[in-house]
Amino acid sequence: MTQPAPQQEQEPLWRRYQEPDDRGLINDVCDGLRLITEPGPDDPGQTIALAIVGAEAAEGLAAALDDEWALYTPQQAAVTASALFAQIAAAGAALEKLSDHLDVMAERGEATVPDYDGTGEAKRLCTAQRVLGGAGQEAFGAIDARDCDEAVDILATTAYTGPLPGSTHETYSQLAALLDDAKLIPACRPPAEDVCAAQDYEDGCGCHIELTDHDGIVWDFHRSDGTWYVMPLADTTPSGHPLTGRELSMTQTCPHPQHLALLVQQTLAGTV
Repeated sequence: MTQPAPQQEQEPLWRRYQEPDDRGLINDVCDGLRLITEPGPDDPGQTIALAIVGAEAAEGLAAALDDEWALYTPQQAAVTASALFAQIAAAGAALEKLSDHLDVMAERGEATVPDYDGTGEAKRLCTAQRVLGGAGQEAFGAIDARDCDEAVDILATTAYTGPLPGSTHETYSQLAALLDDAKLIPACRPPAEDVCAAQDYEDGCGCHIELTDHDGIVWDFHRSDGTWYVMPLADTTPSGHPLTGRELSMTQTCPHPQHLALLVQQTLAGTV
């Protein structure tokens, strides 16, 4: 009787994640990194570059999570947690391997042999090696793979009841309902539900919103070239002050409507 093949372990969530729109943001951010990681680093400069990029990314993420709009859903938190758990495990392995490299350098005769019972540099190197190895082991010990998988699974399957739109057309509709003095101008080229992800990312459904600010100035909010724009419908204010348009820092096609409303208000406040 043929035994069934063992079930392959599923890849972690962060490896399986696919962006819901056509931005290709993850590839854009990671492409330079993959030029080194996919073939493997060829020299110490590339190894150090990987370490620094990892540190900048981790610090940037910690800072980003200070913003209440950094993530919208438990599912997004699940992907982020999955990636962070992988970072911890990889950092632990890297620290232990870094500790071993002190011995490698000593074997080549290019560094002092670390020695706890030695004196001077030998003892100091041993201290550094112990700290590196110990930190690596602590990183591994800080997480339990089964606990981490369970936490990610819980987040990934938690019901989300928020108002996330499913297309730019829904984004326009929900945004117009949140902003004062906002008028949705329907102009869908094909039916909204027939817009493909690539077109939706680039130019949306064709609709736009007219916004009137507290000074009575009318602005046009629309999507073009993968960007949200707020453009004035006049060249100057009633007092003759020139008006200029702005693009929003947000590029996502289906952001949380309250987040987008806040960004639109902040952008309008800075246009005059």
